[in-house]
Amino acid sequence: MNNTLLSQLNDIYIPEAIGWWPPSQTLIGLVVGLGGIIIGISWYLWKQHRLNQYRGQAMDLLNAALSETTNDRAKIQATNKLLKQVAITHYGRNQIAALNGQAWVDFLQKTAAYIDQPEAMQQFVCAHYQPKIPLNDADISACLDYAAKWIKGHHK
Repeated sequence: MNNTLLSQLNDIYIPEAIGWWPPSQTLIGLVVGLGGIIIGISWYLWKQHRLNQYRGQAMDLLNAALSETTNDRAKIQATNKLLKQVAITHYGRNQIAALNGQAWVDFLQKTAAYIDQPEAMQQFVCAHYQPKIPLNDADISACLDYAAKWIKGHHK
């Protein structure tokens, strides 16, 4: 009796695996969402790179100007000129062009408050207008370092 019952049974067929196509709505939403996030992050990073490109160019110009000369007055003049150019590029001519002396030093401090400003910065800024202002090598070096840090890290 068992054999007759077993012979009447059909073989068990395993169904085919579920295919990935067509994708479900969840998968489509996930792909679109991830694509949007990747595009958004890429766009943001590209925009930030483009907006900060002038900083790298300014650092290249500063390094070139400092390596060209050993004259301290020429270094001071080149650094002050470059600081003004960077500030005009970032903040606009209307806000920067009229600044000089203590107002310029205060502006530099305000736009990069987290960077320690050397005490001799006022003399450094005025040194190329008034050549008789005494500055020692340590003061000049500190002010040049501050200028490089300011170029890299100033903010609005």
